[in-house]
Amino acid sequence: MITSALIQQLKQSNISKDGPKTSARVQEIWKAASSAQKQTVCELSGSAKATVYRIVKTGGVSAKLAVALSQVLDLDPRYLTGEADDRGAYVEADVTKFLSRLGYDKLLNEQEKAARVAQRELARQKKEAPLPAEEEAPAAVTTEEKPGAKEAPVKDIVTNEDILVLLQALEIRAKAGIPEAKQLLAQIKILLLGC
Repeated sequence: MITSALIQQLKQSNISKDGPKTSARVQEIWKAASSAQKQTVCELSGSAKATVYRIVKTGGVSAKLAVALSQVLDLDPRYLTGEADDRGAYVEADVTKFLSRLGYDKLLNEQEKAARVAQRELARQKKEAPLPAEEEAPAAVTTEEKPGAKEAPVKDIVTNEDILVLLQALEIRAKAGIPEAKQLLAQIKILLLGC
Protein backbone atom coordinates (compact mmCIF):
# COMPACT_ATOMS: atom_id res chain seq x y z
CA MET A 1 0.00 0.00 0.00
CA ILE A 2 1.30 3.44 -0.88
CA THR A 3 1.18 5.18 2.47
CA SER A 4 1.19 8.79 3.57
CA ALA A 5 4.77 8.35 4.82
CA LEU A 6 5.92 7.34 1.33
CA ILE A 7 3.91 10.07 -0.40
CA GLN A 8 5.40 12.75 1.83
CA GLN A 9 8.91 11.62 0.80
CA LEU A 10 8.22 12.17 -2.91
CA LYS A 11 9.83 15.16 -4.57
CA GLN A 12 7.94 18.36 -5.21
CA SER A 13 9.45 18.93 -8.65
CA ASN A 14 7.19 19.22 -11.69
CA ILE A 15 6.43 15.95 -13.51
CA SER A 16 3.68 17.28 -15.79
CA LYS A 17 4.00 16.36 -19.47
CA ASP A 18 1.35 18.88 -20.58
CA GLY A 19 0.91 21.96 -18.39
CA PRO A 20 -2.43 23.18 -19.78
CA LYS A 21 -3.98 19.68 -19.41
CA THR A 22 -2.61 19.37 -15.87
CA SER A 23 -3.99 22.78 -14.92
CA ALA A 24 -7.46 22.12 -16.36
CA ARG A 25 -7.75 18.60 -14.97
CA VAL A 26 -6.61 19.49 -11.45
CA GLN A 27 -9.00 22.45 -11.42
CA GLU A 28 -11.88 20.19 -12.52
CA ILE A 29 -11.28 17.41 -9.99
CA TRP A 30 -10.47 19.77 -7.11
CA LYS A 31 -13.68 21.72 -7.70
CA ALA A 32 -15.70 18.47 -7.69
CA ALA A 33 -13.99 17.09 -4.55
CA SER A 34 -15.73 17.25 -1.18
CA SER A 35 -14.14 19.19 1.66
CA ALA A 36 -13.34 15.87 3.41
CA GLN A 37 -11.54 14.64 0.29
CA LYS A 38 -9.61 17.91 0.02
CA GLN A 39 -8.57 17.61 3.66
CA THR A 40 -7.48 14.00 3.14
CA VAL A 41 -5.36 14.98 0.11
CA CYS A 42 -3.64 17.68 2.18
CA GLU A 43 -3.01 15.30 5.10
CA LEU A 44 -1.81 12.49 2.84
CA SER A 45 0.64 14.70 0.95
CA GLY A 46 1.60 16.99 3.80
CA SER A 47 0.74 19.95 1.56
CA ALA A 48 -1.47 22.99 1.98
CA LYS A 49 -4.52 23.69 -0.18
CA ALA A 50 -2.61 26.63 -1.64
CA THR A 51 -0.24 24.11 -3.26
CA VAL A 52 -3.12 22.64 -5.22
CA TYR A 53 -4.20 26.10 -6.37
CA ARG A 54 -0.60 26.68 -7.51
CA ILE A 55 -0.93 23.60 -9.76
CA VAL A 56 -3.99 25.16 -11.38
CA LYS A 57 -2.13 28.42 -11.88
CA THR A 58 1.19 27.01 -13.17
CA GLY A 59 0.22 23.67 -14.74
CA GLY A 60 3.03 21.92 -12.87
CA VAL A 61 2.24 18.97 -10.59
CA SER A 62 4.59 17.07 -8.29
CA ALA A 63 4.67 13.31 -7.83
CA LYS A 64 3.65 13.93 -4.21
CA LEU A 65 0.37 15.63 -5.14
CA ALA A 66 -0.29 13.54 -8.25
CA VAL A 67 -0.26 10.36 -6.16
CA ALA A 68 -2.23 11.86 -3.24
CA LEU A 69 -4.90 13.27 -5.56
CA SER A 70 -5.14 10.03 -7.53
CA GLN A 71 -5.42 7.90 -4.37
CA VAL A 72 -8.12 10.00 -2.70
CA LEU A 73 -10.10 10.86 -5.83
CA ASP A 74 -9.69 7.42 -7.48
CA LEU A 75 -8.00 8.30 -10.75
CA ASP A 76 -4.85 7.48 -12.72
CA PRO A 77 -2.00 9.90 -11.84
CA ARG A 78 -0.98 9.90 -15.52
CA TYR A 79 -4.28 11.65 -16.24
CA LEU A 80 -3.07 14.54 -14.06
CA THR A 81 0.35 14.72 -15.73
CA GLY A 82 -1.21 14.77 -19.20
CA GLU A 83 0.25 11.39 -20.19
CA ALA A 84 -3.17 9.72 -20.39
CA ASP A 85 -6.45 11.14 -21.66
CA ASP A 86 -8.62 8.60 -19.82
CA ARG A 87 -9.31 9.50 -16.19
CA GLY A 88 -9.01 5.82 -15.28
CA ALA A 89 -8.97 4.67 -11.67
CA TYR A 90 -6.44 4.36 -8.88
CA VAL A 91 -4.71 0.98 -9.21
CA GLU A 92 -1.93 0.39 -6.69
CA ALA A 93 0.19 -1.71 -9.08
CA ASP A 94 -0.04 0.95 -11.81
CA VAL A 95 0.88 3.74 -9.39
CA THR A 96 3.86 1.69 -8.18
CA LYS A 97 5.02 1.35 -11.82
CA PHE A 98 4.43 5.10 -12.30
CA LEU A 99 6.64 5.89 -9.30
CA SER A 100 9.24 3.34 -10.37
CA ARG A 101 9.45 5.00 -13.78
CA LEU A 102 10.05 8.32 -12.00
CA GLY A 103 13.01 6.80 -10.14
CA TYR A 104 11.47 5.96 -6.76
CA ASP A 105 12.48 2.26 -6.70
CA LYS A 106 14.62 2.65 -3.57
CA LEU A 107 11.80 4.39 -1.69
CA LEU A 108 9.27 1.73 -2.79
CA ASN A 109 11.61 -1.06 -1.64
CA GLU A 110 12.10 0.63 1.73
CA GLN A 111 8.35 0.90 2.19
CA GLU A 112 7.87 -2.75 1.30
CA LYS A 113 10.48 -3.76 3.90
CA ALA A 114 8.86 -1.51 6.52
CA ALA A 115 5.46 -3.07 5.78
CA ARG A 116 6.88 -6.57 6.28
CA VAL A 117 8.47 -5.51 9.58
CA ALA A 118 5.15 -3.98 10.72
CA GLN A 119 3.29 -7.17 9.82
CA ARG A 120 5.75 -9.28 11.81
CA GLU A 121 5.44 -6.88 14.76
CA LEU A 122 1.65 -7.04 14.59
CA ALA A 123 1.76 -10.84 14.49
CA ARG A 124 4.11 -10.83 17.49
CA GLN A 125 1.77 -8.49 19.40
CA LYS A 126 -1.20 -10.74 18.63
CA LYS A 127 0.68 -13.75 20.00
CA GLU A 128 1.63 -11.91 23.19
CA ALA A 129 -1.78 -10.29 23.77
CA PRO A 130 -3.80 -11.98 26.51
CA LEU A 131 -6.93 -13.65 25.28
CA PRO A 132 -10.13 -12.03 26.59
CA ALA A 133 -12.15 -14.08 29.03
CA GLU A 134 -14.83 -15.90 27.14
CA GLU A 135 -18.30 -14.79 27.94
CA GLU A 136 -21.12 -17.24 28.14
CA ALA A 137 -22.89 -17.34 24.79
CA PRO A 138 -26.58 -16.49 24.90
CA ALA A 139 -28.94 -19.40 24.42
CA ALA A 140 -30.23 -19.96 20.92
CA VAL A 141 -33.63 -18.43 20.31
CA THR A 142 -36.20 -20.75 18.83
CA THR A 143 -38.86 -19.55 16.47
CA GLU A 144 -41.62 -21.59 18.08
CA GLU A 145 -41.90 -24.37 20.61
CA LYS A 146 -43.14 -27.02 18.20
CA PRO A 147 -41.49 -30.21 17.11
CA GLY A 148 -39.40 -29.64 13.99
CA ALA A 149 -39.05 -25.87 14.51
CA LYS A 150 -35.67 -24.55 13.40
CA GLU A 151 -33.52 -22.44 15.65
CA ALA A 152 -32.85 -18.85 14.58
CA PRO A 153 -29.13 -18.06 14.29
CA VAL A 154 -27.62 -15.88 17.00
CA LYS A 155 -25.93 -12.85 15.44
CA ASP A 156 -22.63 -11.44 16.64
CA ILE A 157 -23.24 -7.95 17.91
CA VAL A 158 -20.46 -5.37 18.04
CA THR A 159 -21.08 -3.18 21.05
CA ASN A 160 -20.02 0.41 21.57
CA GLU A 161 -17.44 -0.90 24.01
CA ASP A 162 -15.99 -3.19 21.31
CA ILE A 163 -15.76 -0.29 18.88
CA LEU A 164 -13.98 1.86 21.45
CA VAL A 165 -11.47 -0.92 22.15
CA LEU A 166 -10.79 -1.30 18.41
CA LEU A 167 -10.29 2.46 18.00
CA GLN A 168 -7.97 2.56 21.00
CA ALA A 169 -5.92 -0.32 19.57
CA LEU A 170 -5.68 1.50 16.24
CA GLU A 171 -4.60 4.69 18.01
CA ILE A 172 -1.86 2.78 19.87
CA ARG A 173 -0.60 1.33 16.58
CA ALA A 174 -0.63 4.81 15.01
CA LYS A 175 1.35 6.23 17.95
CA ALA A 176 3.80 3.36 17.56
CA GLY A 177 4.59 4.74 14.10
CA ILE A 178 2.83 2.21 11.90
CA PRO A 179 2.05 4.28 8.75
CA GLU A 180 -1.04 2.29 7.72
CA ALA A 181 -2.51 2.73 11.20
CA LYS A 182 -1.92 6.49 11.07
CA GLN A 183 -3.60 6.74 7.69
CA LEU A 184 -6.56 4.57 8.70
CA LEU A 185 -7.03 6.49 11.95
CA ALA A 186 -7.02 9.80 10.05
CA GLN A 187 -9.63 8.48 7.60
CA ILE A 188 -11.85 7.19 10.43
CA LYS A 189 -11.65 10.57 12.19
CA ILE A 190 -12.66 12.32 8.96
CA LEU A 191 -15.60 9.96 8.50
CA LEU A 192 -16.74 10.30 12.10
CA LEU A 193 -16.40 14.08 12.24
CA GLY A 194 -17.79 14.59 8.73
CA CYS A 195 -15.26 17.27 7.83
